[in-house]
Amino acid sequence: MRIVLLVYRYWPVVGGVEKYIHQLARALQSAGHRVDVIAGATVEDLPESETHEGVPIHRFPALRSPLRSRAWFIRKLPLLARADVINVSNTHMLEYFWRMVGPMIDRRKVFLTRHGMSYTYPVPQQEKRRAKRSLKLAAGVVHDGEFIEKWLGVEPDICPDQGLYPQADDLEPVPEPPPESAVYIGRIEPDSGIGIYIDAVRILTKRWGRTFELQVFGDGTLARPLRETAERERLPVHFNGREEDAQRHIVESCFGFIDGRMAIQEAMARRRLVVAAYTDPLKKDYIGGEPFSPYLVMAGDGEELARKVAHYSDHPDERSNLIARAFDHACTLTWTRTAEAYLEFWRRKLARSQPRCSRWELTRIAHSMDREARIPASAR
Repeated sequence: MRIVLLVYRYWPVVGGVEKYIHQLARALQSAGHRVDVIAGATVEDLPESETHEGVPIHRFPALRSPLRSRAWFIRKLPLLARADVINVSNTHMLEYFWRMVGPMIDRRKVFLTRHGMSYTYPVPQQEKRRAKRSLKLAAGVVHDGEFIEKWLGVEPDICPDQGLYPQADDLEPVPEPPPESAVYIGRIEPDSGIGIYIDAVRILTKRWGRTFELQVFGDGTLARPLRETAERERLPVHFNGREEDAQRHIVESCFGFIDGRMAIQEAMARRRLVVAAYTDPLKKDYIGGEPFSPYLVMAGDGEELARKVAHYSDHPDERSNLIARAFDHACTLTWTRTAEAYLEFWRRKLARSQPRCSRWELTRIAHSMDREARIPASAR
């Protein structure tokens, strides 16, 4: 099959979606398929075309005017026309694609993967409407997380497990250090739970007199104020900034304080106990309603998190049992399995796919998206 994966950001930008698309592309290539990635040039001075680890990349001018992007996509129509499958990542990119050249493409081969959603709680009605509208723009929908259906109100065709790279059983086990430290990996934003983790460190060290240290890897709007708070209160919290391969630091501590779903499973593969904080019901489902959820520890505030960390610090047998079960789960996750799930899904849909709406309705939706795109985000 000829497959085009369309995503807004890609290498050299590194994040959860970018890693997902790259590993999926490589797994599909290993299965003998031709894969091209179309991504936005979201960083200045990137080449329009290059290859990264065997994956061809074609970059549209995401930072330029819509007219320039439309002209770029029109030049790429032969690549899109030859493709058997065009898989688009996330609703906003699907809408962007249809605004550019969607009506010129056979929509029976256009598919959507939702990798996640805004952590805005409650979820805006506009986001739910866009999710339902996207069903008319794609021949099938994949959700990367079972929580998405509940909060957007749209049912996916499949919800495959993520793969892992490196695979869990390829990682050399590193002896667990004493239960006096944790590594945080993720965004440093209000919805990430970073404040709950720091509250827990404050309770463990200042109130309960325990020895405990937190290394933070990531960046965001709260990085500077939280760093200043930690310095002022002399908390054992160290901010190290963002690193491309921060997951390698997980083994340096006993506990993994993790924000993202992919990083959660990477920590499980490295045989560390995952402690995940949630700030609202949406985030609670994000970490608590997935196949990996039985193998982690959850908390909704600093007091609860500190209490659970203290419990698993004082009960090594319980900690080891949970880590072992989490590792067994991580061993089932491979990108080969994920790619096979996509291929079976695409083939099944292509065999009997019919347009979900008329060309006239599709044109009306495209005009509606154009009008919405001209409205400032603050006014929507």
